Amino acid sequence: MAAMDPGVLATPAAGVPLTPGPAIDAWFAATLDIASTLDANDVEAKLLNAATTLLSADGASLWQMHGGSLVCPIAVGEGAQRLVGRRAAGDELAQPLDGEESVAVVSAPLTFGDVGAVRVTRDAAAGGPYTGAERETLDRLARAAEVAWRNAQQVTSNDRARDLALVMEMSREIASTLDLDRVMRSVVNLAMKALPFDRGAIALYERGTCDIRAVAGTDEVDPDDPELQDLAARSAWAAGIGESFYLSDRTEPASDAERTFLQIFSDDLAADGVASGLYIPLKDDEGVVGILVLESATTDFATPRQQELATILANQATVALRNAQLYNQVPLADALGALHARKEAFFALPRHRRLAMAIGVLVAVGALTLIRWPLRVDAKAPQFRPTSRAEIRPLTDGIIERVLVREGTSVERGAPIVQLRDAERRADYDAAAAAAIVADRAAASAASRGDAAEERLQRMRADVLRREAAVRDEQVRAATVRAPVAGVVLTPRPEERVGSWADAGSPILVLGRTDTLELEFAVDQRDVGRVSVGEEVRLRVDAFPQRTFAGRVTSLADVGTDSAGIVVFPVRAMVPNVDGALRPGMVAYARVLTAPSSILGRAVREPARRLRLLWWRMWS
Repeated sequence: MAAMDPGVLATPAAGVPLTPGPAIDAWFAATLDIASTLDANDVEAKLLNAATTLLSADGASLWQMHGGSLVCPIAVGEGAQRLVGRRAAGDELAQPLDGEESVAVVSAPLTFGDVGAVRVTRDAAAGGPYTGAERETLDRLARAAEVAWRNAQQVTSNDRARDLALVMEMSREIASTLDLDRVMRSVVNLAMKALPFDRGAIALYERGTCDIRAVAGTDEVDPDDPELQDLAARSAWAAGIGESFYLSDRTEPASDAERTFLQIFSDDLAADGVASGLYIPLKDDEGVVGILVLESATTDFATPRQQELATILANQATVALRNAQLYNQVPLADALGALHARKEAFFALPRHRRLAMAIGVLVAVGALTLIRWPLRVDAKAPQFRPTSRAEIRPLTDGIIERVLVREGTSVERGAPIVQLRDAERRADYDAAAAAAIVADRAAASAASRGDAAEERLQRMRADVLRREAAVRDEQVRAATVRAPVAGVVLTPRPEERVGSWADAGSPILVLGRTDTLELEFAVDQRDVGRVSVGEEVRLRVDAFPQRTFAGRVTSLADVGTDSAGIVVFPVRAMVPNVDGALRPGMVAYARVLTAPSSILGRAVREPARRLRLLWWRMWS
């Protein structure tokens, strides 16, 4: 966090005291927020918002030097549209400009970048002229903005240094191996350090098809994954045109290549949740060897600097892939040579060295018998269930017009679930909003005539109408019923509720929470004595075979059940599901980690148990 310049908190000017209280607390919080901003683009916005709030202003604007005079590039609040693009001399900013009537004005100089001044205005009749303390407050906000801008510039220079270090790391990592798959995994994982994408992959390109060999964040690639097949098709098209392109927004193509791309793959992108993507063919003088694809669920995910880093990475990857392919053109030559060399080297060792190696093997065997780790108890028929149920209740009465989910659909918290009929509410809102605009115009007309009483009456009427419009707007918003928690729709055939009447507060759908799931399974009676509450459960599912999930045993039944002639005991465990990868109804492969045991203990455990039972049956 940037440190504030001590000058920003200097003692107030004479006659302008800053007394403790809510006002000084708000001022301090605003200056601290501005001075701690490390993004130069946010400094101006925070300055205008803070000035408008702390000075009870109707509008605020920034002015920058251009062509010997000050020009307003950005303004907020009342009269903002009239000010943007307007020119003025420096001494004119402290007075009302042409078109501004009955306003109080205060401005403060700014000395960062090309910004020259900040100016705020308000209705003089309503708020009165600006006091000395308010002028001092605006000046302090301006000084805090200057500090923040200088800090942001310093951070930008530090970003360049980090970019250089990242490029050097890329070169070292990619050039450290001639293994083709390792090169591709290194490339796509290094890209995660440079860009904030959601899914990235690298593929080899040959004869119009792409073979995806590495996916960011995973060790294995599933060629049967439908989303991966869609990605391979998009990659083949992008590699075929042979030129990099950046799709910043799926809904707003900016070039002919993007429009053609969207005509072909728009439905696939929407189905896979892709909003933007960066497609960089890996090509050299010999042609296209592959392609680096980075896609995101958000629009415009990569800045120009990040795109440049991705291009550098792609160029290095091209050279590394060519070298690896040339190396692999002589199959098994290196492997067979290495095996023969090791064999010759072993027999060439002195006798005492070979004896030492034998001793090492014995030590390893001893370690295997002494080192202990938890014994795993297999879970039988594990299955996920929601941990709790949440009823969806509308806040207002109405006819259900649309049901936006189906049974079994996973929804995020805040996602729309049901849409009530709201045509009448929208009409009421539009009428109130239109009436408020008419009242504002009547007030402005009365003000121009000098009729203060009529102006005051119309403004009061406009305020009442705006409040009524706000209430109507809330009613319109309430017609869209949203999910209070993340979960899965449990109500059977919810779409059949369309056209029915829903009372406010009455349940219409049921969601099961899935941020933590309950895993139900059973353990064999011979293992029930080893399982206890609190022990760790590790599991995997078919959907994510490369991931291992973990949970804790929460309960163990006291009474067993007969399952196909085998007595088992039901067990429940809670499994965190923060990223929503696990779904209710999934079948898992689970094991309970119980008391530690060595390899020898594991090997003799079952024979020893059987011998003990046999001995007891024979002699008891």
